[in-house]
Amino acid sequence: MKRKIAFTFVLILLTGISACNLPGIRPDQDVPDNGSDDQQPPAGVATNTPEFTLTPSNTPLPTFTFTPEVPMVSVSVETNCRTGPGEPYDIVGVLHVGETAEVVGRAPYGGSWIIKNPDGAGTCWLWDYYATVTGNTQGLPVADIPPTPTPAAGFTVAYLSTPTCAGMYGFRFQLVNNGSVTWNSYKIDITDSTTATSTTYSDDYFTDYTGCGPFVDQLQDLEPGESGVTGNWDAGLLFYNPAGHNITATFTLCSQNGLAGECTTKSISFTP
Repeated sequence: MKRKIAFTFVLILLTGISACNLPGIRPDQDVPDNGSDDQQPPAGVATNTPEFTLTPSNTPLPTFTFTPEVPMVSVSVETNCRTGPGEPYDIVGVLHVGETAEVVGRAPYGGSWIIKNPDGAGTCWLWDYYATVTGNTQGLPVADIPPTPTPAAGFTVAYLSTPTCAGMYGFRFQLVNNGSVTWNSYKIDITDSTTATSTTYSDDYFTDYTGCGPFVDQLQDLEPGESGVTGNWDAGLLFYNPAGHNITATFTLCSQNGLAGECTTKSISFTP
């Protein structure tokens, strides 16, 4: 009877020890609840990971075009820049091919842009025929057309020679109209300061003589850019040889016949 009890006790003891050594369970290990977020799958166990496939879209992406804030202008042909719209206005600059300028205004009826002068201070008017403008022009101010400039009167005079005929001496001069007024008449006042002699001659024709005989050339007027030769003929001739004397010639040119209309005066001094 005592042996049977002892065997039973040993059997129970061995069973308890075996239970303490079962794999996967340690007395010092926390086993999370089934509902815990920290639960991890056992090592070696496969998990189902969801797969996502990128589907291409047929919708095109929007295209953005950059528009500069400051409008700029260029030209395909070299273009003058003037004080106003068109040829009556003075040229104050030139926009060359390959060059750009800032646009600061526009003409009230189109046809021109107002730009910063590429060759100086201020602004000028550029014909738009050969122009290409980039940038936003919606907010540009509309410029008032300036008054048409008053035609400028001008001429140059140069002494040429001293023709003579029968003891009478005259002077030949070349006149060039470098203004915008057409000259239709003239007067010459000759003063010889060596002898204190003065003569005057006027005419509605610009006539050239080289000595005795008929005139060489005659112009009814002097248009802008035109040149002609004239002198102190008839009553304006001198009756002595003025060679080596100090001579002053004062020219008055007028826009109408008979020394009327707009007139301009210029003097030169020379020694024949």
